[in-house]
Amino acid sequence: MENGIEARTWHWRIVGVAAMLAGLMTGSAAEAQPQVDAGLHKDEAAPETEVVVAEDGMGLTTAYMLEFGDDKDWIRLLSGEWLRGNVERMRDGAIEFNSDELKLITYDWKKVTELHSPKANTYNFTDATDLTGPAMINEEFVTVQTVDGVVVRKRSELQAIIEHTRRERNYWSTVLRLGLTANAGNTENLTFNAFWQLVREDTLTRTALSYDATFGTAARAEVANRHLGSGDVDVFVHPVIYVKALTGQLLYDKFQNIRLRATPAAGVGFHLITNYIVNWDLEFAPAGYQYLSLLDPAASVENPQSDGYMMFRMFADLDFTNDIQLILEWRTNLVYTTIGNTNHVGNADFTLRVTTILYFNTSFLFLRTEDPFPRSDGSVPKRNDYQITFGVSLRIG
Repeated sequence: MENGIEARTWHWRIVGVAAMLAGLMTGSAAEAQPQVDAGLHKDEAAPETEVVVAEDGMGLTTAYMLEFGDDKDWIRLLSGEWLRGNVERMRDGAIEFNSDELKLITYDWKKVTELHSPKANTYNFTDATDLTGPAMINEEFVTVQTVDGVVVRKRSELQAIIEHTRRERNYWSTVLRLGLTANAGNTENLTFNAFWQLVREDTLTRTALSYDATFGTAARAEVANRHLGSGDVDVFVHPVIYVKALTGQLLYDKFQNIRLRATPAAGVGFHLITNYIVNWDLEFAPAGYQYLSLLDPAASVENPQSDGYMMFRMFADLDFTNDIQLILEWRTNLVYTTIGNTNHVGNADFTLRVTTILYFNTSFLFLRTEDPFPRSDGSVPKRNDYQITFGVSLRIG
């Protein structure tokens, strides 16, 4: 690590190109270096490095540029240690950093005192503006070399860092989880679960689609047939508040007598807790629409049904270590036009990372309908369904 610090003594600095050219024209190499005045200051936290940061309001132009002596990203931790690798992203108070030795780690952004990135990442700020280019960040300022010149912003205004590339695929990630339980002999049963999620995320929006399917047989008779799809489109407008442009679920459940339950809505979300260990969000949609079609309703039951509802959702992501994660989600659709149609969906997903893309999963799913409708034969589905799945998952992106 000490060799890395010595190498950085000339890696990062703001260079006055106009002054350099003027010095070369007069034949004086000494005059080629820009003068540092009261508007620029060296970072006192790293005396070995020549990191020069412009203070807010300097108005640097294209006459200045950032110079890097290394093609890798560097971050400095609160302990004074430097890490070399690649910044994957920063959002919700956590930075994801990929190091050759430590692999992918997640760290508290508040405990990163410096970042030096020669790559053209995108830096998103609280006023919904973006800056793209190589950058230096210290405890006070974000200095970005854009195509129009060096721009300086306050670090407190930085909301997210997204790895910038012209390849659209780098905005996407996906998860595929499979679980299987089987018995043969005196007892014959088979249960299969598949979960798939697709996410696209940039500096301003996040779109997530998921699909959860369960099939089960016992003594060669079908005992489970459920399909649950979810979709969310979030627009980040503030460090604490975001807009739910679209949220909803689609459910088919043969044994709940549901052919289709669709619940589109729009609302708002709040980041209640945001750090590198816990991300806890609360969401609310005041006016949603629920469409319910039953498979085999009793003659006295209206089918299909249309209702209005309010959605309440809690989502918590707990990263105990870089390898252990727990995700909790609870969604209540309060159907105010037909209270009996009120329904709830709860999820708990415990994940243990084995490799960079392979994970072990234990997942729990809970579904409840307050007042299920009777079938044509007079039987009534139970209110609650429970499912626990053990499986493996692949995560890419």
